[in-house]
Amino acid sequence: MTSRILALHDTPADFADLLAQRCADAEVRFATRAEEVASSLAGFRPTAVLSIKHSGFPGEVHAPAVHAPGVQWFHVGGSGFEHLGTWDPSVVQVTHSAGVLAPFLAEMTLAAMLSLATGLPLYARDQRERAWRPRRFRSLASQTLLIVGVGATGGELAHRARALGMTVLGIRASAEPHPAVHAMHGPQSLRSLLPQADIVSVHARAGAATRGLVGRDEFEAMKHGALFLNSSRGAIVDERALIDALQSRHLGGAWLDVFAVEPLPSESPLWSLPNVLITPHCADQVTDFPRRFAQRFCDLRDALLRGEPLPALSPPD
Repeated sequence: MTSRILALHDTPADFADLLAQRCADAEVRFATRAEEVASSLAGFRPTAVLSIKHSGFPGEVHAPAVHAPGVQWFHVGGSGFEHLGTWDPSVVQVTHSAGVLAPFLAEMTLAAMLSLATGLPLYARDQRERAWRPRRFRSLASQTLLIVGVGATGGELAHRARALGMTVLGIRASAEPHPAVHAMHGPQSLRSLLPQADIVSVHARAGAATRGLVGRDEFEAMKHGALFLNSSRGAIVDERALIDALQSRHLGGAWLDVFAVEPLPSESPLWSLPNVLITPHCADQVTDFPRRFAQRFCDLRDALLRGEPLPALSPPD
């Protein structure tokens, strides 16, 4: 299944040596630009594809590889796979890298939470203006965090939040308890939990059940002055309702790493709101993240060569 491996990644130096070492029995090639993908699929006819997308080499360009003749295994560098559409699992198995970067995304989420809670963005503005404006802030230790989607990243965040003395509430589909979450609930409890939370952090997977999950009614249900964090997918949030909640100061602030349209259009009001932190869909991009994805691919390949089944994903409905 993995005798010819095509890596879709624009910087081979990130992990070419790793693939050469750990996949020495296979032929490995790279496609580094959008215009190379189709020709590589047709000329090389890979049996396995390692796909690491980003805004400069987007997922829509990688997606045709999951349907290419001869491809039996497609591995997604990252956790999201909605850009692939659907596929025939009897022809190609699709795996992903969920959890690989969870600790680092949790770190960035915690950094954003601390930054907003302590007012650091306002101090950065004051510094630019050479203005001396002391302020008070509320300790995170006294606050309640609601994590919407306690998967790998949500669990990592829960451990870190509890270490700071926060009360952690969680929502996930199974409602199965988590050791770092004080009280776990199912998705149907979202609206009733929002008024209890000082901070709401979204880590849910994009899909039909979560599209528009946090909208106008949900923002109105949040505490006055609550903080909102989203590093999952922009489609989960009604962006217009979020902007209104921020402009009215019903929300105390927000950190946003994902948006309905990316890159975020320059005319979006979010850019100029003083109570908003924006990062450009990069919150889990620790320095060596492509290599970590390639390591996951190699680990799965080793297991496959030992005769173990791949943890293949089911195509979306």
